[in-house]
Amino acid sequence: MRRWGVLLLVGVFSLGVAQSWSRDAVDSLMREGIVYGYPSGEIKPEAYARRGEVFTLLWRVILTYRLKDLQSLTKEDIERLKGLLATVEELSRALRDQGQVLSVYSDAIKELRQDLEKAQAYANTLAGEAGKKAEEALAQVSTWVERLNALEATTYKGLRDFREEVNTLAGGLKDLDAKVKSLEEALSGKTGELSTRFSEFQGMLSRLEGAVSKAEAEIGGVKGALAELEEIKLRVSTLETQVKALREEVVRLRAEMPKKEAVPPFGVQVSLSGISPLTGMGRVGYALSEGFGVYLRGAYDLGFYGAVGAVNVRPVSPFVLTTSLGVGRGFYGPGFTYGEIGVGFGGKLFGDLGLGVEGVLSFPLGTGPSVARFGVGVIYGW
Repeated sequence: MRRWGVLLLVGVFSLGVAQSWSRDAVDSLMREGIVYGYPSGEIKPEAYARRGEVFTLLWRVILTYRLKDLQSLTKEDIERLKGLLATVEELSRALRDQGQVLSVYSDAIKELRQDLEKAQAYANTLAGEAGKKAEEALAQVSTWVERLNALEATTYKGLRDFREEVNTLAGGLKDLDAKVKSLEEALSGKTGELSTRFSEFQGMLSRLEGAVSKAEAEIGGVKGALAELEEIKLRVSTLETQVKALREEVVRLRAEMPKKEAVPPFGVQVSLSGISPLTGMGRVGYALSEGFGVYLRGAYDLGFYGAVGAVNVRPVSPFVLTTSLGVGRGFYGPGFTYGEIGVGFGGKLFGDLGLGVEGVLSFPLGTGPSVARFGVGVIYGW
């Protein structure tokens, strides 16, 4: 719509049309800031428009309706537009020079017309005078008419050339408008996106600066922590060396220490203490893993004898040593109470089964005879 208005304005002023109804259009253009008038404040709507004035109006139209859009152009687009504007300025200067020449011609034509009118009036006044003066006047008028026709032909030729140049300029301006429009379409979708990305990029830079400052502060703390860590590493290395030495010492001590064998929980022994007459004794006991336990003993020689007490078992593979202390009762004669102490020694042959010897001394707790018993027999466990 604006391009058609620009072209119509170019056509009106290029043909030199001046009508009284143009007052509304002139007022509108003045309100838009496109037409300012002459320095005297006059608009002169009936006067002919010079080419320089037309170019000025076209330039004001472009600046009025395109300036805001051109602000979003890139540097390369602005350089291209500068080149086009330089070309337009060169054409404007050339056309302005021709317009000045044509203006001079136009003023000369006006003066000649005025002189012609005066001459015709003078010829009419002198019509009644002598024919010689009339012929001279008519000859002079004919000369002026010929000069006027020549000037009109020259003026019309200049106007025709001027129209062609104006049309060429209008085509160039139309191409420029089309290029600017295509450039606006190409950049309109990217301007908002570039602005948004630029804002995001600035936000990222701000956050990055904060993160860098924080990281620098943390790095200062990390350096101190690294120094402490190096000191701790040195201490740990020293402790590891000491622990390694202690482990080697423990391994050596374990190798030097005798292995403690597990004590079988149950022990049974059946022994013969005499062949003629046939006598013997038996023992049953239970011991903890530490080797301490209890036992029951029974024997038959002078009569029946029974005892109970504590026992200590010490295995030394494949042998086992037992010591016992207890109290007993002899059921022969009037009956006697005894304390007893015993020692046994055995060796394992098949698993927990083996042979053993045991000696027991029974001493009376009061009156009664002392009795020593010694037997050889079979053991199980201890």
